[in-house]
Amino acid sequence: MTISSGFKKICLAIVIASVNVCFTFTQENVKIKKSQFFTVETKFKEAWKAVKSGDKYYKKGIAEYRRAREQYLKAYTYNDKNAALNYKIGVCYLYTDDKPEAIKYLQKAFQIDNNLVWDIHFQLARAYHMNYDFDNAIKEYKLFLASTPKRKLKTITVNIDRCMQECENGKDLITKPVRVVVQNLGKNINSEYDDYASVFDSKEETMYFTTRRLTRKNNKLNAADNKYGENIYISKRRGRDWSLAQPFDQFNTRKSEGMLAVSPDNKKLYFYQSKKNGTIGYSEQEDLEWSRIKAVPKINSRKGRETSVAFTPDGKMMFFVSDKDYKGSIGGKDIYYCVRDSKGDYSKPVNMGATVNTPYNEDAVWVSHDGKTLYFSSKGHESMGGYDIFSTSLVNIPDWSKPENIGYPINTPDDDLYFSMSSNGKFGYLSANREKSNGGRDIYRVIYIGAEKEFDMPAGESPAGYAIYPTPGLLDRLPQYFTVDTSVVIMGKVYDADSKKGIMSKIQFIDSQKSQVVAVVISDSIGNYSAKLPEKKSFGVEINAKGYLFYLDMVNLKDSVKDVVRKDFALKELSIGAKVVLKNIFFETGKATLKEESFQQLEAVIAFMKENPSLKLEISGHTDNVGAMAANIKLSQARAKAVVTYMVTNGIEQERLTFEGYGPKQPIAPNNTKEGKAKNRRVEFKITGK
Repeated sequence: MTISSGFKKICLAIVIASVNVCFTFTQENVKIKKSQFFTVETKFKEAWKAVKSGDKYYKKGIAEYRRAREQYLKAYTYNDKNAALNYKIGVCYLYTDDKPEAIKYLQKAFQIDNNLVWDIHFQLARAYHMNYDFDNAIKEYKLFLASTPKRKLKTITVNIDRCMQECENGKDLITKPVRVVVQNLGKNINSEYDDYASVFDSKEETMYFTTRRLTRKNNKLNAADNKYGENIYISKRRGRDWSLAQPFDQFNTRKSEGMLAVSPDNKKLYFYQSKKNGTIGYSEQEDLEWSRIKAVPKINSRKGRETSVAFTPDGKMMFFVSDKDYKGSIGGKDIYYCVRDSKGDYSKPVNMGATVNTPYNEDAVWVSHDGKTLYFSSKGHESMGGYDIFSTSLVNIPDWSKPENIGYPINTPDDDLYFSMSSNGKFGYLSANREKSNGGRDIYRVIYIGAEKEFDMPAGESPAGYAIYPTPGLLDRLPQYFTVDTSVVIMGKVYDADSKKGIMSKIQFIDSQKSQVVAVVISDSIGNYSAKLPEKKSFGVEINAKGYLFYLDMVNLKDSVKDVVRKDFALKELSIGAKVVLKNIFFETGKATLKEESFQQLEAVIAFMKENPSLKLEISGHTDNVGAMAANIKLSQARAKAVVTYMVTNGIEQERLTFEGYGPKQPIAPNNTKEGKAKNRRVEFKITGK
């Protein structure tokens, strides 16, 4: 297949928007040598065939890293001590999903052969960076700078100093998390390919979005990145959910088209057009039919690409993004605006200035429903990595407020783009590539869960929690109000409860009074960890490790006389019959209607099941002994069914789940106290197959 270099550039116009500033680094295609891979004759041919197949996919680039990883992991079961194989598996994890896995393999590659490849410290830095372990990321970035010859450094397009600043930004941002749940919209919307740039009509009943999936009209791979071109899909609201998306074929062609905006009156649709050299066009509704696409006046340029557009609700201001070197350009992609006059004509483009635009790229503009706030994505400002989402308000033309990062976990060290919000302010939407995506970039719903509530986590309870978001790295930032150092270091080992073998895991410490993460660290390959906590008090601890039940407990440090405390944690392997109490599942009083506060816990279970795709669960409802037995059993069963329905709606196969209501028949505490009754009113899951 041959594609002209000009067409390659056109197809990449939107793709460029989703490439992390530090991801422009080209991974080394390290050769896995046959002589070094061979150990014994048994199963060697099968393993070597997997290596060759993996190499074939690896050479095609990031779009095929998942397929490459599948083959390399087959070879890994034959020889797990080959440095090049570990490196390639680590890279495949790092630049797709399951980024925590990248650390294990890249560390192992370095331990086996620290001279394997010149970029190993960079890849390790990226792995730590993507997993919020910002201190270790900075350390590896510095090692990369120190160990790489100057002639090599001159050839790379990575700004290492900027990457380290992103880590510093991240350390600050994750100490002030926003109270949200970030929820994948599921397979009705997202596919195994990239799906992004969701756009809604003013009634919020129709969703348009851009996809790079295989379609009838777009069935050829782009030679530049080995992905299919862009097409537009459409979905209709069904309550809180969305119908199965369908191609919007009236505007899809064999070229690339991206959806950008709907006019405030719903009468115009705005598109990105690759066939017009990266310009913005619109279609107008005429007698219930959409017209042919026309060029938007004022904003399209011959030498630049325009990749995003948005309007204030009254239509008086238009914002767009361009990489053309207009007068006043700050650098890279900038945001511009035009003002409409009394005749309905827009003014010439005006750069939003250095307060909003940076020397790095800005993109993906959206205006709030009250017209007062502009949201956009930027690789500059206080980004913790790649594109972060920011907001700015118009003070008085041409002055804009200093952009504010809208916070973690909406923003992550990876690219976060195309933010918009529902008119009632309860939901937002964004596009990102996060753990357990359906494949590549997906569209996510952001659920705002309101004011803080005390984190209810009784001492001694385990296991009972799972982190839905990628976990942050080790923090040592103290709250500013401390006048003396009251911190304490906690260290120890995470190990298998039966074999006592150390486990690599993600450990998250939570200030239960503030419902706030204060430190998270990844234990090393033999289970050792160390974290610095801000004061001697009780903290919740959440631990996640692949192949093990997720774990939740309390550590009480307030009576410690030492500044260094040792605490080990034993995790149990997944086994049939094991049970987990889901503490944060809430229903309407006397009903089986889930409250929004339950979504974070349920998303954790969904993530856990996606992490273990062969797992089968029974969801069970339980009550105390107050009321009639029959009524309690009926209610507990209805609630268990509601949980199963939620999980199935959000991507878990029906055949992997069963439900049952036991009413008061299986108490876990005496029913003669208020506390005991509260413990008995619960939802559990039990592993029934693996």
